[in-house]
Parts: sequence; C-alpha cells; structure tokens
Amino acid sequence: MKHAVLINNAHIENFSVRHLGAYLRSRGFRVSIIHYESRKESVFEPMPVRALEMLADFCKEVDLVGITLLTTHLVPRCRQITRYLKDRITAPVIWGGPPVIADPVQFLDEADLVCAGEGEAVMEQLLNRVPFHQIPGLGYAAADGRARVNDLPPMLEVNDLPIPRVDLENGYVLTESGLVPMKDTVPDTLSTYSVLMVRGCPYQCAYCLNSRLRQVFEGKGPYVRKIEVGRVMEELVWAKTHIPHLRRIIIDDDDFFLNSEDRMARFLDRYMKEIGLPVFYIQANTRQITEKKLDILVNSGLDLRYLKIGLQSGSQRISKEIFHRPLDRQAYLKKLEMVMKRNIRVMIDVISDNPYDTLADKYAVLMFYLDILKRIPDPSIERPVKIYDHKLMYYPGTPLYEKVLKDGHIRADYVNQVLLKRSTLRLHEEDRDHDALMVALFNTAANRKPFHRTAHLLLRVLAVPPVFRAAVRYRLAKVLNRWI
Repeated sequence: MKHAVLINNAHIENFSVRHLGAYLRSRGFRVSIIHYESRKESVFEPMPVRALEMLADFCKEVDLVGITLLTTHLVPRCRQITRYLKDRITAPVIWGGPPVIADPVQFLDEADLVCAGEGEAVMEQLLNRVPFHQIPGLGYAAADGRARVNDLPPMLEVNDLPIPRVDLENGYVLTESGLVPMKDTVPDTLSTYSVLMVRGCPYQCAYCLNSRLRQVFEGKGPYVRKIEVGRVMEELVWAKTHIPHLRRIIIDDDDFFLNSEDRMARFLDRYMKEIGLPVFYIQANTRQITEKKLDILVNSGLDLRYLKIGLQSGSQRISKEIFHRPLDRQAYLKKLEMVMKRNIRVMIDVISDNPYDTLADKYAVLMFYLDILKRIPDPSIERPVKIYDHKLMYYPGTPLYEKVLKDGHIRADYVNQVLLKRSTLRLHEEDRDHDALMVALFNTAANRKPFHRTAHLLLRVLAVPPVFRAAVRYRLAKVLNRWI
C-alpha cells in the first residue's frame, strides 16, 4: 500500500491536512499526519535537530511527503524540514497551500513538486505514479530544467468529498522527546475544533491572498461552495464523541452570514440539540448581517463568545482605494448597533501601520471609534466590543504587495527581511505607535471598567483637531503607550 506523510506546522485542527488525509485514505492509501504544532510567533522558531531526526526516520520508507504552507510566515520552517529530508529520504516532497497556489513557480526552488491548486487529486495521482505532465495542477521541473505548471482541473464538489475529521488514528504529535500517536494520547491543545459551512471567501480585499486565488481558479467552477448541514453536523458529532478535552467550537467560515436564513436555522437547531458546546467565534461581514439572521442566532440559545466583524480601516478612502473593500460608515454603525443591542459580544478586526494613511485618514479612524463607543448600549454586557489590531503586512501575489513595491514603501527583500521574521501580531516595540494607542484607548473605554472614563476623555480630547495634529506630529503615542 502506498504511504503518504502529511506534515502540518500549524494548529492541529488545520483544514488542509484534514481534507487531504481524508481524501487519500478514501482512495485506499495509507496516510500518516505529523503535527509540529506552532502558534503565533513560535512559527519562526526552527525545528530542533532531534525532532528533524525523528521526522526523517519516520519518512524513510514512504512514497510521498506533503508539506502544507498555510501562510508565507511558515516558509523558514518548511524550508528547514524540506532541506533536511532531501538528503535523507527518497520520496519526493510536495508543497501546497495558498502562497504556493498564488505563485507556484517560485516555490519550485524549495520543493521537488508543488501543488498549484486543490491538492487532493494531485497527490492521488502522484501516489498512483501518473507521469508528471499528465497530472492537472502539478508544478515540477521538466527534463530541461524549466519549471512547468500544468493547467488546473475543475474545482472539487465539496459534498462528494469524505468528511475531513482530525485523524486521531493516523496522527502523531512531534516533540523533541518523540512522536506521540494521537490514538494513544489526544493532546490537551485539541480543546477547540474548527469546522466550515462555507468553503471559499466571496470578497477580494487587496491585502488578502484570496484576491489572487479567485483569479487562479476563475472558470474552474464555483469558488464559494456551501457544505451540507448534515455533513457539518456529522463531523461535529464525531468530534464531540472522540475528543476528550473538547471545550468549544469555531465555525471558521470567512462570512457565516453568507448562509441563508433557512440554513442558519436548520444548523443552529441541530447544533443546540446534538452539540451544545460554546462557539468561540463566528465571522461576519456587515453586508450580510440582517435583523432576521441575528434573531435566528440569538433565539437559538447559542453560547457565542465573539462575533468577529471586519473593519480594517475606519477611513472610507483607505477602505475603498487601498484595501478594495468599500466602507459605508453609517451602514456599518447601524449593523454594529443591531448586533450590540442583542448583547452579542463583538470583536472588530482592524489593520494598522498603513503607509498610505494621511493625517485626515487617521483622524477619520479616531472619529469612527468614537462613533462606535456612542452606540454601546447602556447598560451593556461586560466587554461588549473589542478591537483586535493587526499590523499591515504585504503578501506576494496580492494587489497591495504589487502596489507598495511599486510605490517604494517596501524593498525587494521585504519577504526575507520582514515576512519570514514576524507576524501581524502587534507585539513588538516598533508597534507601539499612534494606531496602537487609539486601539488601546478604545478597548479601555469600551470595557467600562476602571479607567474607562479616563480613556474615553482622552479620545475626546484627541478629537480636537489642533490637539490631534500635535499628538501625531510629536508622537505622543510613544509616551502614552507605556502607560496603557
């Protein structure tokens, strides 16, 4: 029986290895999944030599090794693993994932093979020894040394695929002390389980690789595909039954509210009857939020910790011209008010440290934050709304990457010098800037705990135009951020 090993450098419930593993097993192959779990900034740490040795030993007799590249930030780890394995095993190493799909030729410098589209059928045909030139969606180096990327096949019908459960039977957790079979010890970190009801994102934001992926798959079938409610529930029932430490669920659709009222109602009704666990978050775009859908959500009795709603920038100019996601300020505030009055806790995603922000844009953001604070119900639940701040980073293949490179805001070595060394998390000293100060003051004011009145007062003082200009010019944030 042909044997494939899938290596996962992200969280254990990573969708990529789940889908690939389930598909290949359904086709009669042996599949082993090795998790070297990394979260947040730990993804930049190299794998210890002892772990690499155990990995190479495990892969010595296999037929194919697949490495999933969830984000460009994982390139150093994937590169380290690939280079170590190449000298010690005979099986080819194939890379896949969004960055690879966005620019497959680039990654042929790293791996033996690359997957330029969805990976299920590509890996199946590789294991069946189909010649490279006959495998749709495969990237490889031809006999003449030139890179070849075969045309993509039609996109998969998601409801015909096997259910992508986390593989406890054939999964391993790699540590410095050994390869621990998950069938013997389910890791404590697997306390959250993620599912999808909708595969694919309908939006094309300039900073997101999804804008590139939609171009790649154009003409290959529906990009946004809905998964049958019964299949989602079957997976969740399995997870609740087999994962002993399971405490909560994430419904990880890019926009849960793309589901129709009927689908939402049917899913939530079954979820509460058969699962009933808290849902850590669901994500939404205000375009899809309606009173009726919110009522369905609330009336279901779901214990929802956060509804994540993207904002990215409170400046209409930045939203439209730079991020390619137009913002209707009044419509956004109206939808946010609809959510908060139902006591649904909100997490708002924003993107900061933008070189295209002018003083007017920064002021527009401040005023928008104040408008949100005005709409918090009184009385309200604890922490009714929180802003989660991300550093603006540029990913090859996106329209924004091309723009900042052309405009001289980044250098040609940006990927190696920045993307491969830090994430979007605003944890560094360099991140203690004006944008971070505005977010810190907002979150303190919104929490309505000690100092919330002081934070709100500071925001209102900063809203006085001469004060605001002076604060930005003289970098008041560097001083105040040390106290907030």
